[in-house]
Amino acid sequence: MKRVHKKEDIVKVGLDIVLSKGFNATGVEAILKKANIPKGSFYNFFSSKEDFALEIIDQFFADRVEILQPIFNSESLPPLARIKKSFETIMSVFEDNDCSKGCLLGNLGLEMSDHFEKVRQRLEQSLQSWTTELSGLLLRAQKEQTIPADMDVEMLAENLISSFQGALLRSKVKKSTEPLKNFIHLYFDVFLSRREGQ
Repeated sequence: MKRVHKKEDIVKVGLDIVLSKGFNATGVEAILKKANIPKGSFYNFFSSKEDFALEIIDQFFADRVEILQPIFNSESLPPLARIKKSFETIMSVFEDNDCSKGCLLGNLGLEMSDHFEKVRQRLEQSLQSWTTELSGLLLRAQKEQTIPADMDVEMLAENLISSFQGALLRSKVKKSTEPLKNFIHLYFDVFLSRREGQ
C-alpha cells in the first residue's frame, strides 16, 4: 500500500473518515491505519486532535469553494439562479454519497461547538464567508429588482444557509433528498419567485 507522508494527504484521508463517522468517533488510530502512516507522523503535523479538526474544516471549505465559486461567478446566470444552482450542486454531492456524510460545517457545529471554542470560531468564519458570498449575489438580485428593495440581504443569506443545513440534517435522517428539494422549491420557486404584477 502506498504510504501517505504529506500533511495535505493526511487531512484529506481524515476528512473523509470524519464526514462518515463523526469527529468524536474517529480515533487517531483509524486515520493512521487508512493513511498507512506511523503514529509519530500525525503528531509531527498536528499538535492535537483539535488542531487536526481546524485543518479538516479548512480543507472542506476549500473543496466547497472550488466547486461553488465557478457557479457564483457565472455571468451567464442571474444571481438567484446561481444561488439555487449552488444548493442543487451540494444536494447532488449528498445524493451521490447515498444521502450520508452531509456538510462538515453542520456536522461539526452540532458535535463540537459547545466543547471546542477554536473549532466553533473556525466554523463560524467558514459559515460567515459563505453568508458573505450569498449576500453579494442577493444584493445584485436586489439591484436587478428580482427581490424586494427593503429585504435585508445578509439576514436572508444567513437564513438560506440555516434552512439548508436543517433540510440537510432532515435528509440524513430520512435518507432522502426530499427535504432538500422542498427547501429549494420553497425558497426559489415560491418565496423568492418574482411574480408579474406584484
